[in-house]
Amino acid sequence: MTDEMTPRSKAEAISLDRVQRVLASVLIVFVMGIISAVLAAYLVFSGRHHMAHSDVVGLWGLTGLIGLLSAGMILMLNRRRPYNPLVLVGLIPMAASWYWIFH
Repeated sequence: MTDEMTPRSKAEAISLDRVQRVLASVLIVFVMGIISAVLAAYLVFSGRHHMAHSDVVGLWGLTGLIGLLSAGMILMLNRRRPYNPLVLVGLIPMAASWYWIFH
């Protein structure tokens, strides 16, 4: 009697692995990426009015760090090197909020 959870063929095992990596990547984007985007949005809309400039700069840097970490985690999960140029995609929330924070 075979277990229902084991893949029946090698192609099915590869397909299952790909689905698991995609779902884990989506979870990382929604957890880590949303944290970075919400922090950037907070800084744009109310952070610069209620905090000291050094606090705003520190949180803005944290936005970039969280974005870089999430992009690196996704790349490593998908069996790529974490120093791939695609890791710069994690800086999008930081770059998008730059103009409104500092002007």
